[in-house]
Order: sequence, then structure tokens, then C-alpha cells
Amino acid sequence: MDKKSVSIGHQRGVLVEADLVMLAGTELFFQSCMARLEKEGVKLDRSLFLRFLFGKSLVRGMTALLEKLGKSADAAAGLAAECMEAYLAALPNASGKAHDSVVAFIKDAAERGVKVGLMTQLPEAVAKEVFADVLGSLHVTVLAEPAHHALVHGWEGWRRAARKLQVGERLCVALASPASSRGALAAAMRLVVVQDPVQDHFDCGGADMVVETLTPAIRTATLRLLKIEEGR
Repeated sequence: MDKKSVSIGHQRGVLVEADLVMLAGTELFFQSCMARLEKEGVKLDRSLFLRFLFGKSLVRGMTALLEKLGKSADAAAGLAAECMEAYLAALPNASGKAHDSVVAFIKDAAERGVKVGLMTQLPEAVAKEVFADVLGSLHVTVLAEPAHHALVHGWEGWRRAARKLQVGERLCVALASPASSRGALAAAMRLVVVQDPVQDHFDCGGADMVVETLTPAIRTATLRLLKIEEGR
């Protein structure tokens, strides 16, 4: 059987929430915030992080966190900016559990003519170096996409990314972290959620699949969501 395949109908696409799915960004952001706030005498645990900082407006969340702990919130904006700066500086050297399996899937999808977009908060030039192992294909594109709130993509971001990729939302599969899954669903995309131990409390109802890694069998099942037919 020829490795190449034929897609039925219009151009299909895959959007990968690269920072959180491939680079384990949630844990990295937690560590960056914890290290910076420790210098201010704030002991940030996972519960406080998820309640105030992750998936929220970062400045507002930082303000609420400091006030909750009885500290002055005057420096909230500066602390929020420094936490994000530390996170983005560390992100290019990170790698998560799902990285290798997602890379294998991206290469497989691109070989079949599926357009793949890597959504990232990294500057485009940096992202091209970080994801160089999958950017050899003309079908793989870096999409510099700001998060709606701290690290998390809402439906507007998913739709904007699909338009940048020049693929209709309903012809896209999103590989998303749990926190961003609702946004992808609201954007009318098929959805594969890649589990994240820091985000294990998020509701992933409505996802086509919830996985830890994209094994060969799951990669094939994901391609079926795009209605890909094997060529002979």
C-alpha cells in the first residue's frame, strides 16, 4: 500500500496547541510563577496557581492572588509580566510527555497532504528553531497565536488559527490541552485532548478522544476524524 493517501472533499487541517501539548507549558508556567513569587515571600502551590493564574487574565489574577494572601497588589502588573517573560524564556528548551508522539503524527498527517498549524506564543523565528523537526514539510506552518488568557486558547483563537491556515474550522482537528478544549469545541472543530497532569480537573466532555499520547492506533483514528482514505 502506498504511504500517501487521498483526502475526500476540501482541504483538511490539524491545529496543535504546541506550547501546552508538545512542550508541557502548563507545568513550566507553574514553575516560573512559583520561582518568581517565592522572591516576594509568596508560596504558590498548585491549587492557588489554578485558582488565580492559569487560564485567567494574568494581571487580574495576580492582583486577586496577592490580595487573597494579604499582600499589596501594587506590583501585580509587573509580577505578571515577569512571570510570563520567565515562562517564554524557558519554553524553547522544554519538552513534554506527548512530544514525540505528536511529532510522529504531524509528520504522518503532513505526508498525506493535511495542513498542520502549530499554535504558539513564541516569536515566529524562535518557534521555527524549536519545531524544526517538523517544519521540513510545506504543509506544516508555525502560527504565532496569543492566548486568550494565561496560556489558554478560546474559540476566537482557534478560529483565527484556522483562517491563518486557510482551512475551514469544521475541517480541522484540534490537538488541545484540557483547558483549551472548550474553545476548540466552540469553534466547531473535531477534538483530541492530550491529557496534562496539571489540568486534570478540566471537563473534556464533547471531545472525540482523550489520550495521554498519540500511539500509532490513535494516530490512525485521529486521521479518520479528518475522513482520510488510504491510497492504494
